[in-house]
Amino acid sequence: MLFFFGLGRTRITTTPLTGVTCMYCGTPNSVAATVFSRYFHFFWIPVIPLGKFSVTQCQHCKQVLEKKEMPATYQAPVAAVQHSARLPVTNYLVLLLMGALVLFMLGVGLFRKDTEPAAAVAPAPAAPLAEEAPAALPAVGAVFLMPMAAGRYSLMQVTRTTPDSAYFRITDPLTGGPGAAKITSALRDSVAPANQAMAWSRQQWQTVRQHNKEFIRLR
Repeated sequence: MLFFFGLGRTRITTTPLTGVTCMYCGTPNSVAATVFSRYFHFFWIPVIPLGKFSVTQCQHCKQVLEKKEMPATYQAPVAAVQHSARLPVTNYLVLLLMGALVLFMLGVGLFRKDTEPAAAVAPAPAAPLAEEAPAALPAVGAVFLMPMAAGRYSLMQVTRTTPDSAYFRITDPLTGGPGAAKITSALRDSVAPANQAMAWSRQQWQTVRQHNKEFIRLR
């Protein structure tokens, strides 16, 4: 008997990256991130979801980049888009069917069980959920470390804020420890003209700070 199995992928969403300039052709607001889901299939039926991955494409020059090829200015916005993209329900098709079968078997067993009903107990009232404080934008002059692949990183310095956005400049990729002298010299000498006026919305700051624990403030 022949068995067909392997890996498959499905496109979840394609989202433009606001405020991102193409690293190849220099066209502003032309880069979009596409998020794919990856799964293991058996006879082309999704069995086990294997997470998500993203690629970017410039709508002007059509350059396509995988995660390991993306510059620092792409990575945080792409991470935010990938985090908000939900896996398709079809990726869990076999797991859902197996779960439904288990629940059905448990239900049949409980229905046939000949025992006395337990005394009813009133449920305790649920505690109210605490409200989440709104995301605070960083102060002007704050410096953050943005990790990259292969032990490299970039520095991000906030230059201006508005009620809903924060503007920053970002250095080229760096190596070595981010000491005080290294931070000062990098922010002075290693910021390309195209990286002088980037911007994130309040929601982007909140998403990155909550879900990227390696994105830390240095000062």
